[in-house]
Amino acid sequence: MKKTIIITSLFLSLFSFAQETAEKENLLPLPKMSYLDSLKTTFVNHSTSNCIDERWLSELANFELSNDMYNDIENFNIDTEVSYNLSTDLLKKRLAKMDAKSPFNIEYHPALENTIKAFLKNRPKAFERLMAISEYYFPMFEEHLAKYNIPLELKYLAIVESALNPRAKSRVGASGLWQFMYPTGKQYNLEVTSYVDERYDPLKATEAACQYLSSLYGIFGDWSMVLAAYNCGPGNVSKAIRRSGGSQNYWNIRKNLPKETANYVPAFLATFYIYEFKKEHGIMPKKAPLTYFETDTIMVKKQMSFKHIAELLDIFRRTIRIFKSDLQIESDSFCGR
Repeated sequence: MKKTIIITSLFLSLFSFAQETAEKENLLPLPKMSYLDSLKTTFVNHSTSNCIDERWLSELANFELSNDMYNDIENFNIDTEVSYNLSTDLLKKRLAKMDAKSPFNIEYHPALENTIKAFLKNRPKAFERLMAISEYYFPMFEEHLAKYNIPLELKYLAIVESALNPRAKSRVGASGLWQFMYPTGKQYNLEVTSYVDERYDPLKATEAACQYLSSLYGIFGDWSMVLAAYNCGPGNVSKAIRRSGGSQNYWNIRKNLPKETANYVPAFLATFYIYEFKKEHGIMPKKAPLTYFETDTIMVKKQMSFKHIAELLDIFRRTIRIFKSDLQIESDSFCGR
């Protein structure tokens, strides 16, 4: 009996000591976890989600849309009648509605009708895709345009310029969302070197585009003239005005503008029209899986490799490099398969 009591007491003492030790260990400070580490613990990798992310980023840098837009502006004869089920009278009424609520001079012209019909006939699916991409970029454009008191409708200019592809590059070297040539980019403080080309930076290029548009409006005082000057330069527009007897109506000076610019403003107005009346034409916009408001910027203070960034953010390197356009996703591949 005595031995039993001693053994029981010893066991209880050992249990009590072990419990106290465990409690003390729990009171010891845990290793400090960084904000990034704590954030990464919330990441959930899912093959389907990763695939959707990659396909979305690939769509943001899609060259098919921008190449088609270049071809339309350069090669399409907008003075040739296009067959499409849209009456001229109805189109005139809709253009009058747009004109009433826009600072642009939007008037009916057969060339504009042909451009609108050509876009509706040949590129409805492209516009559905562009409307998804514009969900991402338009809030940023509008923020900058409002800052410079520029009409918000000028957000459609980036569609005509690049089809919203920040990696777009024209045959003459204009680059980025807003298609800056090298001298104009430098003029508006966009750094262009062997290692950096800020014409491809959406934020900086948009700021520069707003400054340029504001400057052009100070010269011409008419937004249609601003659009033409943005495409071919203020000098060419001034010459076209002189050759047209001093007229500042775009349709009057159009014949004296370079061919590309002659198609450029109608392409802008046609894009504006399609966005305004997409439902009436059965265009169903795709949805953007990520919006501008869900993104943020960080300041990098020293050189970092894509490998390092990928490890820190727990994402694939190919996702970061996707804007180099060397990642191609087959059209018949599906996420989750």
